[in-house]
Amino acid sequence: MRWLPLFFVTLLLAATPVPPEPSSGATALDALANRYWQHWLARDNFLRAQLGLPIETIRPATYANADADAAFAQNVLDGLHGIDATKLDHDRWLTYRTLTYMATNEVAGRTYYWLAQQATPYAGGLQISSIVQMLTGLRFTGAADAKRYESLLHQYAAFIGSLRDFLAGQHQRGIILPNVETDAAQAVFEGYAQPAQSQTLVPAEARLSALTQAQRTALRESAQTIVNAEVVPAFQSVAEYLKGSYRAGAPAGVGLSQYPGGADYYRYLVVANTTLTVTPEQLHAQGLEAVSQLNHELDGIKREVGFHGDLKAFKHFLAHDPQFYAKTTEQFGERLEVYVHRAAQAAPKYFLHMPTAAYGVEPLAKELAEAQTFGYYSQPTADKPKGIYYYNAWHPERTSALGAGALICHELIPGHHFQIALQQENTALPNVRRYDFSETGFVEGWGEYASQLCWDMGVYRTPYDKAGRIMQDLMVSTRLVVDTGMNALGWSRERAMQFMRDNLTLSEAQIETESLRYSTDIPGQALGYKTGELTYLQLRRHAREKLGSAFDIRQFHAWVLDSGAMTLDTLRTHVDYEIARKQNVSS
Repeated sequence: MRWLPLFFVTLLLAATPVPPEPSSGATALDALANRYWQHWLARDNFLRAQLGLPIETIRPATYANADADAAFAQNVLDGLHGIDATKLDHDRWLTYRTLTYMATNEVAGRTYYWLAQQATPYAGGLQISSIVQMLTGLRFTGAADAKRYESLLHQYAAFIGSLRDFLAGQHQRGIILPNVETDAAQAVFEGYAQPAQSQTLVPAEARLSALTQAQRTALRESAQTIVNAEVVPAFQSVAEYLKGSYRAGAPAGVGLSQYPGGADYYRYLVVANTTLTVTPEQLHAQGLEAVSQLNHELDGIKREVGFHGDLKAFKHFLAHDPQFYAKTTEQFGERLEVYVHRAAQAAPKYFLHMPTAAYGVEPLAKELAEAQTFGYYSQPTADKPKGIYYYNAWHPERTSALGAGALICHELIPGHHFQIALQQENTALPNVRRYDFSETGFVEGWGEYASQLCWDMGVYRTPYDKAGRIMQDLMVSTRLVVDTGMNALGWSRERAMQFMRDNLTLSEAQIETESLRYSTDIPGQALGYKTGELTYLQLRRHAREKLGSAFDIRQFHAWVLDSGAMTLDTLRTHVDYEIARKQNVSS
């Protein structure tokens, strides 16, 4: 999966027919795009870190900030409403759609502010981790950088304090995590308060070579004081609140529908994350159908390898046989590298364009190992120009490598790294599209489509490679069932966990963590994987049917990736536009 510090996504307007000529609204649109870009660049530290720009502020999590962002975004929407999108050229139409999406997104951030989690292991943990990476990666070239770092440490402590206030605000509104999720969140904050983590914020001497000895000593002493007096107490305060009075009134069940306004919020998230017009009930039924089909395919693998026993026994074998486990964290990484090389060798036959940025795998930060089931992809930045999949194998004895090939195809190549690095490297795109990766259906859907594409690319060479891909597909299909079940259809967490036990080979610890992710941490986000994959496959079939012998898989992938991330409804119109262009050239 790929994670960014971004919490709200939404569906765009219905697809608009796009004429080829530019319109008089082009200048107005360009101005709005630049205005939005400058606003985004000024306040988003993740974006600034990507571009190698200095970080000056860490914004606290407050309703006032969400309100200000929404007011700006509404002003942009008002400007967009004054532009006739039907008269824009195709490329500007894509920009219009992106701006509409992003601005509507921020307005929704105010509407649903108290319902979106910010202190849970995924939603909060990754946000905190990104700040820590930014702080520990800051370069010191002189005294000004030292002063800036001290200011950022103060702001970091204030940000953690704002999470305590956010939790209290949720509590007042009856939005309280169930105790089992509170336990997980508490562990994250306690972990960051420990010396092993907090001391990473005191810059080592090796990072301060550009400073005088006196400046080094002063900065290290000042940083130590701020960490001890502000940062650690802020984390401890959140952890103590989660351990104590926060738990009063905690619900026995899970899922958004139990909170005031939660059912409406979840319906919004379903459309927002899939970027398709679909209901929870439709996704639930789609998931059940996909799970049934995939179990049938896995039964075929069982027969192929000559396994004696039923499908349940075969899944138990896949989940526990020693051949599917590495002995060390490093050996797990080595298994991943095997599939990296296979995919790299096959990629030129399937892609016209490939990114120049390097890529690789590394272990996940150890403090995140207990809270996150799997790892995540980190895109190239100015300071770290390499795409990295951080894998979670700190407990190799319970981390199966059965799906290592499917995982690499999703996370690195031809998955997230291809899609994200190619977009970053495409200087022809307007900045608001070049650095926008927030459309979950497009981004995570591409990861799953890429993992599926590796069947054709020859990455899966053994029956067990193929079983690993089927099990990954079963997981994302199961998500459609349990995410909607727990958040919209009244399922208990235990019912969802049993459905996962019946259909997956995840460990009990993984099932526990994943079920909390779907129901109490980032509900709805996991719906974009399977729905996105299916949309890409549908579009590929559609293009092949329209073009016949003129269809080129490499060109199709260029159509999908070269214009950057977009909602899936937009992508459908975009692919039709490209098909028509090719037909016109051929005729």
